[in-house]
Amino acid sequence: MKKCYHMTSLDRVRSISVSGLTPKNGDNSKTVNDEKVKVFFSEGMTGAVALYADLQKHYDDIKAGNTGKTPADRVEAVNATTSLEEYLGGDGVYFLFDGTDVENEKNFMDGCTEQSILPENLQVCLLKNNETNTVSYSRYDIIKYMMSKVPAESIHYSGKDVVPEEVDNATSMIQSNVKNYYENNKSEINAFRTGNYTLENIPLKEFCDKYLATQECIVTGQNIGKYTMSLLEDIEAVRNMEMILDRDVRALELEQDISKEPDKIREKKESSNQ
Repeated sequence: MKKCYHMTSLDRVRSISVSGLTPKNGDNSKTVNDEKVKVFFSEGMTGAVALYADLQKHYDDIKAGNTGKTPADRVEAVNATTSLEEYLGGDGVYFLFDGTDVENEKNFMDGCTEQSILPENLQVCLLKNNETNTVSYSRYDIIKYMMSKVPAESIHYSGKDVVPEEVDNATSMIQSNVKNYYENNKSEINAFRTGNYTLENIPLKEFCDKYLATQECIVTGQNIGKYTMSLLEDIEAVRNMEMILDRDVRALELEQDISKEPDKIREKKESSNQ
């Protein structure tokens, strides 16, 4: 199976469960100024991670005033938000499908095709916290989990839109974007790296019937990692306390040794006089 991921906002899930993924120009492609009318996807976790870091880079560039050829309405939309997550439309999901027979017309992170993906061929990714048994379909939880599993150095460019002699430069640029994202979101990514999580998937129709209909036993938004983050903070607090106690014990021992010095000198003199 060639795992391909497609990220979309939650309000589009029901319509996709009816019509599948059909060629169009979505928000993700608009962020990176891609005007093609296609179905967009990423190949594997490495592709999904590379794309998200690339989206963040473009978002940050626009916020910094480096708009390039970005249309004015898109610049306005970005500047009206405070984060990439807000710009992308709040919570959402990752779809998983088998791309073995799907022609990728572009590259591994920002792939595209004119083929439609039928709803029965789509799975929804779920992230389970095995310590608390909570489950999240949030794309923001899932991409952080993916990042915790994908070292930046393991990401290498592949695709049709860059000539062979530019592949190394493309790889360096992608790895740099990913490293910057990792550094700026270190605590959240480390929470998933340290925690006990399992990435699962269920058929799209079952997701709609089980979760969207009732929204029971599901955690939305960036919540599933908070247990681990809190645990890490508690561990760090304990370590700091241990360091303080250890320092105080050493200081007390030193004071006791100093206070015993006159006695030791006196005992030494008495011993020599004898």
